[in-house]
Amino acid sequence: MKVRRHPLLVGLLAAAIPLGACSNPGANAKSDNLETVTVAVNGIPAGLTASKWGGSASHVVLTGLGSQLLAYNLGATPKEACENPAYSVKGRLADSVEFNAAGTAVIFKLKDLTSQWGNKLSAEDVKWSFETGMVRDSVMKGALKSAGFNTANLVTIIDSKTVQLNLASKYSFSITALQQNLFDVYDSTEAKKHITSTDLIADDWLSNNLADYSGWKLENFTPGSSLVLAADPQWGGERGPVKKLVVNAVPNVATRAQLMTSGEAQIANGFSYDQYPEFAKDAKLRVQDCASLGRDTMMLNTTAKELKDAKVRQALSMAIDRKSLVEGAYTGFGKAATGTFPPLSGAASYNYDPDRAKKMLAEAGYPDGFNLTLSYGTSRPGPVAEKSAVLIKSQLAKVGIKVELHVIASATDLTTVLQEGRYQALLYAEPIVIADPAFYTYAFYVSDAPSNRTGWGDPEYDKLRIQLASTPSEKTQEREAIMKKMGTIVDTAAATLALVNVRNVNVVTTSVKGATPQTNGQIYFNDLGR
Repeated sequence: MKVRRHPLLVGLLAAAIPLGACSNPGANAKSDNLETVTVAVNGIPAGLTASKWGGSASHVVLTGLGSQLLAYNLGATPKEACENPAYSVKGRLADSVEFNAAGTAVIFKLKDLTSQWGNKLSAEDVKWSFETGMVRDSVMKGALKSAGFNTANLVTIIDSKTVQLNLASKYSFSITALQQNLFDVYDSTEAKKHITSTDLIADDWLSNNLADYSGWKLENFTPGSSLVLAADPQWGGERGPVKKLVVNAVPNVATRAQLMTSGEAQIANGFSYDQYPEFAKDAKLRVQDCASLGRDTMMLNTTAKELKDAKVRQALSMAIDRKSLVEGAYTGFGKAATGTFPPLSGAASYNYDPDRAKKMLAEAGYPDGFNLTLSYGTSRPGPVAEKSAVLIKSQLAKVGIKVELHVIASATDLTTVLQEGRYQALLYAEPIVIADPAFYTYAFYVSDAPSNRTGWGDPEYDKLRIQLASTPSEKTQEREAIMKKMGTIVDTAAATLALVNVRNVNVVTTSVKGATPQTNGQIYFNDLGR
C-alpha cells in the first residue's frame, strides 16, 4: 500500500487494504526482554469502558489495551514511526478491510483470536460491541455518524468471521476512524452472562472486568488508582515479551520523575517540559520526542456575556504571545500555532498585537477590559497548563483583562467541566486520534459535535466539513481549498484558540523497546519489547 504523508492526505488511499503484512514500530528493534513493565501515568479512569470516560486517563487504558478492529501503522521502524509517521492503517482484530463494490459498507475479515474467557473472536462480538457501544457512550455514536456510518442500521453479519459496517455516506476517513479507542470489541459470549434487569449491556461488569480481545488478563483493577495485567498465552496475536504490566496513577510530577530515575517505573509521560532535558542526561533513560498533529488550546465559552462578541475573542487571541508560551512554558518543545488547524497558517487573529487587541476591546465596549476566569487542569494538557495559565494571565493583563485562575484537580472533573460547559475560558488539549482533517475539523467545531462545548456553531462551516469528508484524500487541491475556507471561518470565530502545536513526548528506560507514542500520545501495551 502506498504511503503518503501530506497533512491533508492522511486518510485512506485505497479501496481495499490487506492488513496482515503491515510492519510494526519496534518490531526489528533489539529488546532486553524485560518481562514486567511498570507505567506511571497522571491518572487511571473510574472504569474500563468508554462510559466511565476520564479524559486522558481513559486514553491510557483503552489505547493501551487496544481491542479495536484497526490501528495506525505509524512506520516500519521506531525512528520512522516517531519522526515521520505514515498514518496508514493495519489490523488489530481485523485481518483485512475493504469497501464493498458499491461503496455502501466496510467489510472486515477477523483474525483467529481468543478472549480471556476462552471464546473465539466472532462477527457476533463485533455486532454486539458496536450496537451496545452506541448505548454505552453517546460520543461513540456521534463519532460513527461523523465518519459516515449508518448508526440506525450499522452491522450486518456475513459469516462467523466476516462482518459488515454499513455506511450512510462514504467519507475519506470512514475506515481510519475505526482505529480510535472508543470502538472496543468485547467477548459478547462472556459479557452477556452479566446482563441484569438494570444493566442490559453489562456495562457495570465490563467497567470492572476484562472480556475482550486485547490479549491481557486482568489481575487487579482499582478504579482511579491502578491496573495490573498479565499476558494471556492463549490469545493468539502478536506481542512483545512483556508478561506483566502494572499501570499506576501517580498524579504528582515529582514522584513520577523519581520513579523513573530510580528504575521503579519504566515508562512515564505528562511531565513539565523543563524536566525532559534533565531526563536526557540520564544514561538509563531515553526521551522520545515524536511528531504529533495535536495542539494545546484555550476554549472560550461564547455564551458568557463578555465572550459573545467574536471581536472580543479575536482580541484575546491577539493578546497572547504564543512564541513566548513555547519558550517559557514548553521549553522549546512544539511550535506556536499560526491558525486553528495545523496545516494552515497566517490567520490575522493569531498575530501577536496587544495594541490592536486593546483597540478591538474598546470597540467592543470594554475599554478597561473585564474579569475572566481561566480554568485548567494538569491532566490535560498536562503540567504545562500551570505555567501556560500564569503566562497567559500576565499577557492578558497588558490589555486590561483581569484573569482569575481556577485549578481543576482531577482528570474526570476536567472532562465534566468541559462537557457541561461550566467554564468561561478553559485550557485544553486536542490529541488527534484520527489523522484526517475531515475528522479533527469535526470533533470540537461542528455545531452538534459531542466535544463542542463552546456554544459556537456555523451552518456554512458544517456544510464545508461534510464536503471535505466526501472529497477523496487523493484530491489534494480540492481538499486544501475547502480547508482554507473552513480555517477562515473558525479563525474569525475564535471560539477555540490554538496555542501550541505540540509533540508527543514520553520517557522510557533503555531496557524497554516498542514504546512509541500513538497519535494520542499513549502507548499500545502489546508493542512493548518489540
